[in-house]
Parts: sequence; structure tokens; C-alpha cells
Amino acid sequence: MRHDWDSDEVLLDALRDALSTPPGDIPPGEVPPEFVEAAKAAFTWRNIDEELLAITSYDSVLDDTLFARARSTATARQLIFDAEGVSLQVEVSAAGITGQLMPAAGSVTLVTPSGDHETSPVDELGMFVMGAAPHGPVKFRFVNGCTDWFIL
Repeated sequence: MRHDWDSDEVLLDALRDALSTPPGDIPPGEVPPEFVEAAKAAFTWRNIDEELLAITSYDSVLDDTLFARARSTATARQLIFDAEGVSLQVEVSAAGITGQLMPAAGSVTLVTPSGDHETSPVDELGMFVMGAAPHGPVKFRFVNGCTDWFIL
């Protein structure tokens, strides 16, 4: 929306109108979509501490003793995420992803930057199975938290 604010009187009239309109009287559809998206994005940060609940405590890619063997043979990648009262152990191979969430509850979702990639239910032992993992940044989301982003 373009305004003709070349004169001080027109600008002051526009400011007076803006200030005299109570916030609740803005008709629906007047909020630009980019403002709505920005508000939604800001709202997702309300529980960032819970989301970063589980941090990587072990990654086989970073294990020096396994690194020498991994150069000569294709091996599965082992990841362990630990936090207070929660443990997620994951094995990523060419065949897919297998893992265990302790304590066993709900489901585990593999998330990519473009959204949820795959969700798998957790059985009574906390075990879950997923298909082939996408390449690039991912994280696992589960009841009461999620891992930090890491690269597959």
C-alpha cells in the first residue's frame, strides 16, 4: 500500500488515524502474511530448552578407533543422545535407521529442515525402525524433547 506522504499534513493525518485505531479493531486479513509467519516462527522458540533436551554424547564418526576401520569397510553409524532421564540410541546404515528410546514412550520422528521426514512408533522396549535416512541436517523429535541438529 503506497501513501502520498509528501506533505506534513498528510503524514500527520495518517499517523493520527493509525494511533486512534485500537489494536482489536484491525479487520481480519489486514495483517500481512509475512508478519503472521514471523509471529509463528517466534512462537516456536518458547520451548527451546526442552527441544535441546538431548545432546549428542557419542557419535561413532568421531571415535578415533573406529575411524581407521571405517575407511576400509562401510559400517553403520552409531549415535547416542543423553539427557536427564532420557536416552536415545540410534544406528544409521544403508538399510535404514534402527534405535531405542528409553524410557519407551510414543513415537520418534526424523525431522529435516523441510519438515517431518518419517515417524515411527516406539514398542514396549523402546525400539523403533525407519527407512533410509536422508542426507544432510536432521534431528530426532520424541516425547518431551528432541536432539540437536546433526549431519547424516
